[in-house]
Parts: sequence; C-alpha cells; structure tokens
Amino acid sequence: MTEHLPGSLCAPPSANVWAGFSGGLDSTVLLHGLKQHLPNACTLEAIHIHHGLNPAADAWADHCQSVCDGLGIALHVERVRIEDQSRNIEAQARAARYAAFARHVAPGETLALAHHADDVAETLLLRLMRGSGTEALGNMKAHSRHGEMQVWRPLLTLHRAELQAYAEANALTWIEDASNADTGFDRNFLRSEVLPLLESRFPNATARLARSAALLQADAALLQPVIADQLARCTGPNGLLLAMLMAQPPELQAHLLRAWLHGNGKLAPGGEALHEFLRQLRMHASDDDTRLDGPDYAVQLWNDTLMLCARAATQSKDSALDVLWDGQDALPLPRGGVLAWQGEAPTPVRVRYRHGGERIRLPGQAMHHSVKKLLSTRVPPWQRAALPFVYNEHDELLAVGDVLVSAQLDDLSRRQGTRLHWHSDSE
Repeated sequence: MTEHLPGSLCAPPSANVWAGFSGGLDSTVLLHGLKQHLPNACTLEAIHIHHGLNPAADAWADHCQSVCDGLGIALHVERVRIEDQSRNIEAQARAARYAAFARHVAPGETLALAHHADDVAETLLLRLMRGSGTEALGNMKAHSRHGEMQVWRPLLTLHRAELQAYAEANALTWIEDASNADTGFDRNFLRSEVLPLLESRFPNATARLARSAALLQADAALLQPVIADQLARCTGPNGLLLAMLMAQPPELQAHLLRAWLHGNGKLAPGGEALHEFLRQLRMHASDDDTRLDGPDYAVQLWNDTLMLCARAATQSKDSALDVLWDGQDALPLPRGGVLAWQGEAPTPVRVRYRHGGERIRLPGQAMHHSVKKLLSTRVPPWQRAALPFVYNEHDELLAVGDVLVSAQLDDLSRRQGTRLHWHSDSE
C-alpha cells in the first residue's frame, strides 16, 4: 500500500499555506500529507467552505473541525450562500469558494487544493463536451494564480486509487458525500459511467487523457505571450476597449476576453457563451443591450468599453429612500453603497433616489441642466438607479452622489473645507 506522497509537498510556493479542506478523501489526504511534509518554517491552516446545500453540511463542518483538531491545524469555516439555485449551481459554488478563500489567503500566499490526475481527465472530457478551446482543455496546473493568491495542486500526478491507498495505510477517516453517486451531475456521470467504459477498451485511458491535457497546456503556454501583448493593447482604464478587441482576429477575441476575466479573478463562461457574446458585440446597436452574465459578475458595454461589475449592481431594485441625514455618520444606502462627508457635515440634507426630471446647476454654469443628460456621459446605466440625490431644506438639488455637485454645494464645501463622497458597491 502507498504510505507516502510525492516530495512535491515539501516545496510549497510560499511559507504560508492554506489548504482547501472539504473533508472528503482527496482533501483529507492533502491535509495529512502537508502536515507530514511541509518544512517546519511553513505555516499551515485549513479552510472549509460550508455551502449549506446538503442537509449534512453542519455535520461535515464538525467532522473537519475534529480532523484539524487531531492534526493540530487551525480550521476556518466559511459559510457561503448560493443565491440563485435555478442557475448553474456548480459554477456559482466555485465562484463562492474562491471568494471565500480570498478572504483568508493574503496576496502572494498559497492556496493548496487536492485535485489529482483523475480530476484532470474528467475536466478534459467535460470541457470537450462544452466545445472549449486549447487553453481551457489544458485545464489544471500544478502552479497557477487566482487573483493575487497562488494556487498549488501538489497531488496532480496521483490517481484517486493512490490517494485511497495512502488514506487506508495511514488510517485516515473522511466524508463520503452521497451526492457523488448521483449521475445526474455531469462529472459524476463521467466518473461512474464513461471513464470505466473507456478504461475497459483503452487501458490507462485516464492517464492518457491527463497526458493529453498536459500537451494542450503546453500549446496554450505558447499562446500566452501573444495574448498578454494584445490584451495590454486592448485594455483601457475602465475595461476592455471594444474597438481594439473587435480589431483582433476572431479566433483571438475569446482568448482575450477569457484572459481579461481571469486577470480580474473571475471564472470565464464556456466557449459557446463567449462566442455568442462576441457575436452580439459585433452587431450591437446601443450600450444597453449587450451583457455577459457570470456566476457573480456581469460584463456590460458602455462608452465603447466592456466593463466588469458585480451582478448585484446590474439588478433593478425597488428599494425606496427618503431620509433626513445630519451627516454625522456615514449613511448606508438600501440599493448599495455609502454616502459620507469628508470633513464636518456643513448642513443637514434630505437624501432620495431619482424620480425623474431633475435639474442641477453646476459650478461655473449660469443655467440648470438635465440630470438625465449629464449622467448619460458620466455613469454607466446599470449604476444610475443606485445614485443618491441630495437636497437642502428648500428642496433644491445639491448633488447626485459625488458625480454631480451643484454650484451651491461646491461653494459651501470650499468655504468649510468639506466634501461629499459616495462610495458605490461597484468600486
């Protein structure tokens, strides 16, 4: 039986290592192996993601705590919510996991994950069925980055059977998730039905698929300098420049969009969704009608720029607002964001959301102008509903967030050394 794991566990990318720990076989072997093999100078902590999707989720968290207590490893349990269970739950769960990991793993530190060779083969088949390209087919790497954290997969050369042999040899206990037997999930279907059939016809099929993924990964690496160079040309201060993106060869556009999303720590949709979005961009008539939805974000077009925003910022909200604010404390807003004074509040004000037809006189202007027209060139459409409108006691419009500041408030702010600041959720 296998009692030892590869020496790669002795060489983490950084001194601080965080292990993703679900309590299943794979992550149990990973955590035990790291505890045994990491250099003494390294710190090791574990993170368990509590999705709340399974009735046994609380018991799983308790099991993970017990295992970590036995190994002398600090465990952090992160509870996450899947907001829309009518959409791709697996993609949303993955996005929620990485967001939770990022709350603990500091920039430059390492997140260790328990993916292995069988996962590579399954992922390759899944992505082939989705029509993915070279970069996605190469799938998992032993060393990669997600946002600012390093992602390390030290078990990637091992097969599931080897992990089970190690677990049994070391008398480890782990969680058996009954949902793993549900072939209604694509990955479970491949694992239970497809790969055993392939192995019966093509011995070592799983290993062959993993080798093919490695070759595709090498091919994708050759594309990276081209993608990075062109992405730099296409990126503006607020996002991707549409004209520059559309000037690239069609076969490169999806690569650039995917790389831009990954660079912002976002999971890119499948190839079909990306190609449909690009097709719509080529035919778009206005900025308001073209959008790409991800698990926790949206990409929208405004001022000929593709901009990334949180999904919550793209959703219409009916929350009302009409409050008298003394300005002593920051004012949280029901549609997201915060309004605050930098310096002493000059006067109490009333804060509302837009009703329509508002006008404002800007500094240096003699006439009042339409707020709607002014905002059309300053704020993306999906952010406008969250803008707070600030009025004085005479019901005169003083400001719209800090995007539009009236001549009256500008003069008052200069004399009193204060400034109104609106921090939106999309910042």
